[in-house]
Amino acid sequence: MKCELTLQEKLKDLRNERGLRLEELARETGLSKSALGSYESNDYKDIPYRVIIELANYYGVSVEYLMGVTDNKTQAKTSVRELKLDDETVEILKSGKINNRLLCEIIKHPDFWKFMSDTEIYIDSLASMQINNLNGYVAMMRTKIQLKNEVPETEHYIRTLKASEIEEDDYFSRLIGTDITNIAKDIRENHKKDKETGEDNNPLTEVIDIVQEYATATDPMKATLSTLSRQLGMNFNKMDPAEIQFFTGIVEKYSNVYKGMLPKKGRGKR
Repeated sequence: MKCELTLQEKLKDLRNERGLRLEELARETGLSKSALGSYESNDYKDIPYRVIIELANYYGVSVEYLMGVTDNKTQAKTSVRELKLDDETVEILKSGKINNRLLCEIIKHPDFWKFMSDTEIYIDSLASMQINNLNGYVAMMRTKIQLKNEVPETEHYIRTLKASEIEEDDYFSRLIGTDITNIAKDIRENHKKDKETGEDNNPLTEVIDIVQEYATATDPMKATLSTLSRQLGMNFNKMDPAEIQFFTGIVEKYSNVYKGMLPKKGRGKR
């Protein structure tokens, strides 16, 4: 995900946060729908300053936020002292070496408090006594059962007894790991549509599908049309006969392309 949002991306996000369509925003602001759409396009650079002021006032954010001077939507007057950040932390946040935007999303996640609480419990050993007490209680019960049933104190029994104990490090590593993983999964889901997000499609899988399709095809033309339609983002199986006939005519017209895509059969020329 990006470290910073552009002015265009911020305008689009603000509109989506309010659940507004461009038509509705146009009615609310008096600006034209086409102009508002262009202002949200990454290709559009020249946004009049008066429009920026007007949209900032409408959305209740600062002009500095839209212009990228600050990441605070409203004028923040909180001092570093109030945030209780030490010098090293401030320098790291200012360095640009980490994605502060991602850090903000992690902190804002509703389950972040669980991650922090579980981490604090582990660091301060707040559960150590209870875990030790539980391990002691389990060992005591096992010993009573052993004596009652005259179970010999073999190596296997000792290993079984040890396995029933809770290892504090293992327990909290799983707990804290689950907390942060769930947070990361939610943020990942929210950013699936970002341009910077990796594609789910595997190019190698697509190539394998094409090869298999040609290998099993009884109709080379149909296999060619299916491959071309996939590359063009069309669904060949949903084309009606007229569309298939039109598509076939285009491919046959440019026969060199068609012949180049057909699988070679036989041993070839000698």
